[in-house]
Amino acid sequence: MNNKLLQVIKFEFLRVVKTKGFLLGVFLMPTIMIVSFFTSKFFAEKSEDHSNEIINIGVYISNNDSIMDEIISSIKELNWETIASNDSSTLRQMTFDKKIKGYISYDSKQGYNFYADNFSEIYISNAINTIVYNINRRQEIMRSGLSQAQIDKILNPSSLNTYKINPNKPESAETSDIHEESFKRVLCGIFFAFLIMMSVMIFSQSTGNSVLEDKSSKIIDVLLTSVKPTELLAGKILGIGGAGLLQFSVWILISIVAVFVMESSPIAGLKDFFTPQLYMFATIFFVLGYTMITSVYAALGSMAETQQHYNQLISAVTFVLVMPSFALTPVATNPESTFSIVISMLPIFSSSLMPVRIMSGGVPIWQILLSILIIIITGLIILKTAAKIFKHAIMQQGKEFGVKDMLKWLSLKR
Repeated sequence: MNNKLLQVIKFEFLRVVKTKGFLLGVFLMPTIMIVSFFTSKFFAEKSEDHSNEIINIGVYISNNDSIMDEIISSIKELNWETIASNDSSTLRQMTFDKKIKGYISYDSKQGYNFYADNFSEIYISNAINTIVYNINRRQEIMRSGLSQAQIDKILNPSSLNTYKINPNKPESAETSDIHEESFKRVLCGIFFAFLIMMSVMIFSQSTGNSVLEDKSSKIIDVLLTSVKPTELLAGKILGIGGAGLLQFSVWILISIVAVFVMESSPIAGLKDFFTPQLYMFATIFFVLGYTMITSVYAALGSMAETQQHYNQLISAVTFVLVMPSFALTPVATNPESTFSIVISMLPIFSSSLMPVRIMSGGVPIWQILLSILIIIITGLIILKTAAKIFKHAIMQQGKEFGVKDMLKWLSLKR
């Protein structure tokens, strides 16, 4: 690596890391994510906590109804109050006056009904529905003539025990909450996928903007007197990529600190899944994904004359880059399906989707290595193509180049 290339790398690296946007991105983004997590958790808990809320439910009494008495008793077990009346119009008016949340009545044709002026507080209607359903189910079973023990067994069946097999101890098994572990793996996989996608897009955009800025300000004319176009392109990719890797590493470090330090928080349970192997593969796929995509942005930046023209050129590329997000859920929930295996091998998808599959813990090493090999080969082809476009476009100004010009440059031997 010659001295001129090192100077370009250093210049581009410092050019990015000295900006306020980079410093804010390094620490602000993780802070926003952590604050958003705990804020959403706080409001979710608040929305589910109604212990301090006074809830009054009206009950329309038309005749002696043992089931209605059971419903009233079950409602009171929730620490709610019931207001009984044999006048439905009174209960109706109390509902509109907000004195009660709504009222229950019995109709011989439709059964039990709950009336409210709105259903924004859906937890109330859900709770009452559950109460009525359980009571009616018990009553129907009792009419069948079964004993109380048999009824209890029907209403409270045994659940499935789940076990996690230990490959090192064939004769033993340890209990494991499969559903909880699966959820945590999906959560970690999606987290890393978004982290990679976001980082690749941010710093690839930075590369394209850097090329456009130098070209628009005529600085490129000065630079090309000292370095070759290919050296300039390599310097920008490596320099800005170094800044991107620094930010990505800081985000990884913050995530490690978050899951290991915040012992009382729910995310502390993720530390068993944040393994060194996962971080290693996430970093590898970020570097490979960035190298492949940033060369495209650099080539398009060299073709543009204005920011508007540049935005038009990259619009299709940006759309393609967000496409993996549409496949995150099916891949995360079923990582071993044919669809997941095939799509994680496609270069444009593999950098973000393969870490999701790796998070599942069941991906054969040959599939991981194959996806890395495919993205390396594809990246080299794209890089070589982008370098050819960059070499010709960066030296020509005064015209907004398009697809025809790109094809013309690619057809040139030199």
